[in-house]
Amino acid sequence: MPVTRGAFSVVALVVWSQTQAAALPSATEVVARYADALGGAAALHRHTSATMRGTVEAGNKSLLFTYYAAAPYLRLEKTTLPDGKGDVLNGFDGEIAWNVDPRSGTQISAGDERESAKRDADFYYPLDELTWFKSMEVVSVEVYEGHRCYHLHGINNWGKWNDHFYATDTGLLAGYEFEAQLSDGPRTVHEIFSDYRRIDGVMVPMKQTVRVKAKSGDGWTVLETINYAAVTFNDVDPKVFAPPQEVVDLAAKKHRIG
Repeated sequence: MPVTRGAFSVVALVVWSQTQAAALPSATEVVARYADALGGAAALHRHTSATMRGTVEAGNKSLLFTYYAAAPYLRLEKTTLPDGKGDVLNGFDGEIAWNVDPRSGTQISAGDERESAKRDADFYYPLDELTWFKSMEVVSVEVYEGHRCYHLHGINNWGKWNDHFYATDTGLLAGYEFEAQLSDGPRTVHEIFSDYRRIDGVMVPMKQTVRVKAKSGDGWTVLETINYAAVTFNDVDPKVFAPPQEVVDLAAKKHRIG
């Protein structure tokens, strides 16, 4: 039976699509290349804690920012408010995900938010990444924030989409894309990692930029930028991660009520 021009075009498109898909690496390969680009598993495992100090720029304010992390799931962020108004603290002590803000009080996260906090506290996340996802696949090569990247589409273990972008040339993480509910409504978020520097055998992004866009299709707006001035490893006292007393009291109260 003769093949019409239209039928040939469809067949050609299918073959081309299959060829393109076959040319893409697997998510496992991309993530493994990322870990190698950072320095490799041995270099990452040499470190069991880290301190990152810098500033967070939000609007017209520049605030001191310190990030502490330790294996396996310990994390504390401290942002110092101006005019002696205290510190905003966000932490995960291995069990409790908590927040203390002098302006709004104390909160403890549960459910998906708690799982998200534990994932963010995973000290060896580059090596554990795929364990946090129900599915992760390389869907395309595209430009993300000025970098040609492998686009990995992921559905995390609590059912939310969270996409990752890795530079095709260096293998390093360029950023994440996901949806978040902010104070002014739902937003698409780009969390961008840049200015990588090798410190004690590991590549570290010295700049993190958060850009947001409304679902209506408005342009991207910079929400905040963190610039790190110093990064050190294996220097964190575990006591740093102990929640403040008000968090302990609130957790006990919630347990009694529950």
